[in-house]
Amino acid sequence: MVKLKEKLIGYIELIRPGWWPACFFIGLAPGMLAIYFNNGSLNDFFQLKTIGWAFAYWVSIVGIYVFNDYVGIEEDTVINPKRPLPSGRVSKNGALIFSIILLFIGLTLWWLLFQNPMSSFIQFSCIGLIAVYSAVYKNNILLGLGAGLISIGVWIAFAEFNTITIAIFSFLFFWELTLDVPENILHYDGDIKVHPQTFAIKLGKERFAKTGLMFAILTVISILWILTLLNFDYLFLFFAIIGCLTILYSQILIINNIKPMKLGHSLGLVMLSVFIINIGIIIYAFFQSYL
Repeated sequence: MVKLKEKLIGYIELIRPGWWPACFFIGLAPGMLAIYFNNGSLNDFFQLKTIGWAFAYWVSIVGIYVFNDYVGIEEDTVINPKRPLPSGRVSKNGALIFSIILLFIGLTLWWLLFQNPMSSFIQFSCIGLIAVYSAVYKNNILLGLGAGLISIGVWIAFAEFNTITIAIFSFLFFWELTLDVPENILHYDGDIKVHPQTFAIKLGKERFAKTGLMFAILTVISILWILTLLNFDYLFLFFAIIGCLTILYSQILIINNIKPMKLGHSLGLVMLSVFIINIGIIIYAFFQSYL
């Protein structure tokens, strides 16, 4: 009974509940905004299909997390041996099968719900890019492209591709690169033995920490671009300012101090920034629809 409980906890850890809120809103906000721009209201959002969409998106992301842990066992053995796979609480084969099942459910459900070949192709491409990033070549650009493509796949499931779609892609692309700065430095000791091609290893910890501010500035520019496309709506403006300040501060925090505690705080602030911005987009869509 104890072993079963430990195994269950291990599988729960594999799907990373702490990352769900930010990742969920990365898909939710573009979807709501697309529905609003396509229909002039959010009436079509409140239906059973939306629950299926949210579940399909969540399952796909979780499947990617599990696959990432499956191929990253050696790295985790160095930097975090207590995680489910290196600790032996979850078997390697079990994690791989679990990942495949989750990804199959997510992609199949997405197709059945929308019957949109291009949207499904983009979602599949996103998963493929992140899988290549995880298993073969940990180049941060691949992860940024994967994150940005999520918003495009979600958007075109509900509306026509337009300038706002590109702006949201740009925001998530540069946000992911910013997120990778503290995360890659935290994983430095594991990556140098297993994936020596990450930006952090090529540039060195200190130099890479300084590039984070550049990525954060590009993220802020993308947020301001979205703000102009939303006609400087005062509700979104409030969240945009807070989100921009949060992500800028997250990188200023580690420019001259890359201790693990500071890196952890920086990582948390970057995650908070995307949550704030997406909440602003959701509130904008809601208020434009009903008030």
